[in-house]
Amino acid sequence: MDSKMKALTVYGPYDARIEDVPKPEATGDMVVIKVKRTGVCATDTSIYTGECSFIRNGSITPPCRIGHEWSGIVEAVGPEVKNFRPGDRVFSECFVTCGKCDFCLKGDYMKCPGKRSIGTIRCWPGSYAEYMQVPERHLYHLPDELTYDEGALIEPAAVAYGAFKGVTLTENDTAVIYGTGAIGMISAWLAKYYGAGKVVMVGRNDDKLAIALKIGADVIINNKKEDAVAKIREMTGGYGVSLVVETSGSEQALHDSAKMLGKLGRLSIVSFYEKDISSFAIDALVLGCNTIVGVANFLGHASAVCKVMCDNPVKLDPIITHHVRFEDCLDVFEHEEKYRNEKIKIMVDFE
Repeated sequence: MDSKMKALTVYGPYDARIEDVPKPEATGDMVVIKVKRTGVCATDTSIYTGECSFIRNGSITPPCRIGHEWSGIVEAVGPEVKNFRPGDRVFSECFVTCGKCDFCLKGDYMKCPGKRSIGTIRCWPGSYAEYMQVPERHLYHLPDELTYDEGALIEPAAVAYGAFKGVTLTENDTAVIYGTGAIGMISAWLAKYYGAGKVVMVGRNDDKLAIALKIGADVIINNKKEDAVAKIREMTGGYGVSLVVETSGSEQALHDSAKMLGKLGRLSIVSFYEKDISSFAIDALVLGCNTIVGVANFLGHASAVCKVMCDNPVKLDPIITHHVRFEDCLDVFEHEEKYRNEKIKIMVDFE
């Protein structure tokens, strides 16, 4: 068996290379997976450009093998692996723990002091590679009814899923989603699945907004052309909405989101802003008895949203706007302007 594979590593700002590197081995409880799909995330791009806040604060230190949205097929299993075998289709949590500390031994993985994120913070080698290695405890079977594309969407969907934890939506509720990236689109899809009577998507690109209508949005607002806050207030008779999910990373969108909430409404923030935000209208949120929730991926989100993907008859295929071959994927980073206006989710294809 060949002991080498191709993998993409970021060495510094605008310096990424596809190189021959050692192939991971199936030792202990480790599973070696042949990667089938990897989704291109905005975080991947910001690591490549060096603009990522996690690089600035030292949480990510190049060289870094990026990639955390993936699906694949088991190539080999270590001698301690019990529930997987070669040929199984799989996906995983977005992090890897030490497996040895007291928290890990109790299954409380989020508190593991040695936790590493796949392809990002304290980088566990990511999925821009022909093969990757993940311990069995963080691996899941990809259901037969889901494609590899859908499998690679589970990670961003798991992030969006957190925006709805603890939220009850009914036909009387309006949910507003800010941002037409993949997480915004998936948030609209989830809002409709969870019962919102009206789902409003706010963005700045008419073509992307039209795609939102295919997966759950009832109303679209181009906030380059009209005042989204005024439109929402008009739609709700001045009352405001039950839920706003802010995914765009725009400071203005964050301020506008707070102004859209009705009494006892919730603002779920699913974005990084890369800087501190000042002059936030906190008093209005206090008077409205509103809730602000920061949202990131969490243990169990991936498996939960995988079930939603199986149960929801509405598919997410329309948000996959591009497929590129792994050997050509540097073009996505080096010439991002070619893709910017049309991309929602770019899939890197290893097949």
